[in-house]
Amino acid sequence: MTLDAMDWVWKHSRTSGNPRTVLLAVADAVTGPEAEARMGTAEFMRRLNVARSTARAAVDAALDSGELVEVEPAKGSRATLYRIPGAVHYTRATGPESGPKAQKTTGPESGPLPATGPNLGPSTRPESGPYADTPEPLYGAESRPLWGPESGPHHPPIERVSEGGNEGASAPDLTAGGVPPFARPLVDRITAAKVYVGWDLTPNEWLRLDAMLRRSGVDMLAEHAVTLAARQRVSSARYFLRAWTSLPPAPTEGTVPATPTAAPAGNVIPLDRTAPRKGRAAQSADYLAAALAAMEAQQ
Repeated sequence: MTLDAMDWVWKHSRTSGNPRTVLLAVADAVTGPEAEARMGTAEFMRRLNVARSTARAAVDAALDSGELVEVEPAKGSRATLYRIPGAVHYTRATGPESGPKAQKTTGPESGPLPATGPNLGPSTRPESGPYADTPEPLYGAESRPLWGPESGPHHPPIERVSEGGNEGASAPDLTAGGVPPFARPLVDRITAAKVYVGWDLTPNEWLRLDAMLRRSGVDMLAEHAVTLAARQRVSSARYFLRAWTSLPPAPTEGTVPATPTAAPAGNVIPLDRTAPRKGRAAQSADYLAAALAAMEAQQ
């Protein structure tokens, strides 16, 4: 009876969306030709996988369509009794008996019938061999794995590196210790400073690090990492990647660092911290006298 009721919903119901799912849920619980079943809101929520308000709205829409009617309201622990009027005493069509059809022969001799119709010429597909029954690839003849030993020249997709790396670059080759050669000097510098972190980075993160090394240099990255590790406990180098992003580019080779310029001695009034403190007026008078004396000495 359940299959008959569900067959009616699939073939004759005009509902769609959640109301149609409500009808299918009721049909799935039908046990007799009356196409009736008891079902509560919680059961509808579970079958539709929706919230309570959505389940109630779907049931109301199914009732408004007339394809679902309420026979008995809920009472105590008994759920509401619903009926699908169109599925009452409905029997689905089963069709002819399934099974292989007898092969028609044209004469006393059995065997395959001769081919009829126009000659289409030789087949373009191989008649035998390991690929004779192989279906066409899902995405065309050019499809191939993007990652693995059979991927050929293709490489896995790499996110765009904003620190100056090449977009679409291939994954770096890792050494036995899991660190690519370009990052070994940086790892050794940080480890030599007794900062022990894990370097289990992804291929994309190694590419980001390569771009940071090209931009800021080993010295700046190592010094910044050691400073951060001295302030707090760091267990993974992935933490350094976020901090290295804000570092400036390394200075051009041969650049002389700037040094502060000292002010002229004649315009500076030294402060004697051992002298007793005076009021503002007295201090101003002393400063003015000292400045006048300095100007007269220069003349």
